[in-house]
Amino acid sequence: MLFAIIFVISFLLVLYIYNNINQKKYSQNQRLKLKSPKLSLGISSLFIICISSIIYYKIGSPFIDMNKLNSSKLKLIESKNQKDVVFNQDLKKLNELLLKSKVDPSNLNVLLNLASTASRLNKNDLEISSLNKILSIKNTPKLKSLLAQAIVRKADGQVTSKAQKLINEALIGNPLDPGANFLYGLAESQIGNEEEALKIWFKLYKITKDSDTWKDDLETNIRSAAKNLGISNKVLQDKFKTSLDFKNSITQNILNLNEETQKIKINQMVDQLAKRLTKSEKDLNGWIKLYRSYKVLNDKEKAINAIKVAVEISPDEVSLKQMLLKELLPTSVKPNFTSEVKNLINEILIYDSNNIDALFFQGLNAFTEGNKKIAAKSWGKLLSQLPKDSPMKLELLKKLKSIKD
Repeated sequence: MLFAIIFVISFLLVLYIYNNINQKKYSQNQRLKLKSPKLSLGISSLFIICISSIIYYKIGSPFIDMNKLNSSKLKLIESKNQKDVVFNQDLKKLNELLLKSKVDPSNLNVLLNLASTASRLNKNDLEISSLNKILSIKNTPKLKSLLAQAIVRKADGQVTSKAQKLINEALIGNPLDPGANFLYGLAESQIGNEEEALKIWFKLYKITKDSDTWKDDLETNIRSAAKNLGISNKVLQDKFKTSLDFKNSITQNILNLNEETQKIKINQMVDQLAKRLTKSEKDLNGWIKLYRSYKVLNDKEKAINAIKVAVEISPDEVSLKQMLLKELLPTSVKPNFTSEVKNLINEILIYDSNNIDALFFQGLNAFTEGNKKIAAKSWGKLLSQLPKDSPMKLELLKKLKSIKD
């Protein structure tokens, strides 16, 4: 219909110009110097047709299937109505859960449902407060991961220092937690350490299922980090079709692209961070970032010094002491129980008497020194926390048996 209107208007304009040409004899016009009215008519017609075509092209095809249009409109309305129904149901559920939480403030199921419902309604403050209450009752890596995610959402995707602390603690308790690993990679990316972020996200992608809600965001972040490192989307696309194998030689080749450039960039970033921290010695989050950066560069001595400064800044933070303990007692070498290490173990147990790492090393130190009583006490306390078929538990049972024999 629209095209027909444009065509009719164009046709009437052509007739109008033709009549004017005959009446006013445009062929005598000195500017155009046209001697034939027909030539003027032809040029004018061509011009108008071009204008009509351009208008038609800009507007688009006017021949729309109204049935399809109405069907799409109905689907949109139906989708909106469904969302409104779900929203109202969640809102009603939220009010009910708030009342229940006041009656029974220690009910974990109520608090978990309250946090989940608040998350769906984008009520970040309520979600965070609910998760904090749960953590005060039951402290688990999963809950710390969920709280970190809520804090990051509230901060519009920025990994804050508080979120970073929770991420570190969650990963110590469960190194495979998806949410904590996703945010760990995001934190590295936000400080410019794209190579480390890519490695973290590749490992996470390896264990990610198609049904996992974070899969699309994870792919997007991997592409972004890869682009910054000079890795093309075409190379990555082949890897997204199958489960990524981080140890696979092809994946290693991907990660090693522009290796020299990457090393230079990382070293520059680390040097800038270290220089900044000399002027801001109390920046806890900065020292933790510096520690992780030196870990990437395999500079063990500087990494230990950085985490020691972090411990000095926040001496009550058990997770930092635990990170330092793992650096001082790496699993790859025979443990060296210096006075510093022994004091660190005792400090951790003062703040967290059930700390698995500290109990293990306390028992091991006592065992190597022949102090069977302390070894049995420390490992006995540790055994009560370990799963039935845990390899560590089976090994400790053998050592405890040897003590008794």
